[in-house]
Amino acid sequence: MTIAHYTDPQSLAGRRMLIVEDEAILAMDLEMIFEDQGCEVLDPAFSVKRALALIETERPDGATLDMNLNGESSAPVAAALRERNIPFILLSGNTGQDQHDSAFRDAPFVKKPVETGELLRTLARVLE
Repeated sequence: MTIAHYTDPQSLAGRRMLIVEDEAILAMDLEMIFEDQGCEVLDPAFSVKRALALIETERPDGATLDMNLNGESSAPVAAALRERNIPFILLSGNTGQDQHDSAFRDAPFVKKPVETGELLRTLARVLE
């Protein structure tokens, strides 16, 4: 992953980020990317249950959210983030968003494999 064409790392510095991702290697990559931008990264959540607990106790400033966590929809996590006005972006290997669930509707989307510049630009935009 490279930070191609990303020019404003200051907009992410100091933000508390939640990573909700069931692929450990991608979660570690995201953690490194965010830490390089000056973010504080909460422990990655590999399940819906863990993500909901972190949202409740840690109050992140933003989140990345895998739409499918080991076969379980992350819609409850998206709903909890929306209820608390915590911006998030969706990550998925699918070609497009699942518009069947209102929890995901209109959320910014980044396709896996993640391109770092696109991820950071999208995240900075939703955190503004």
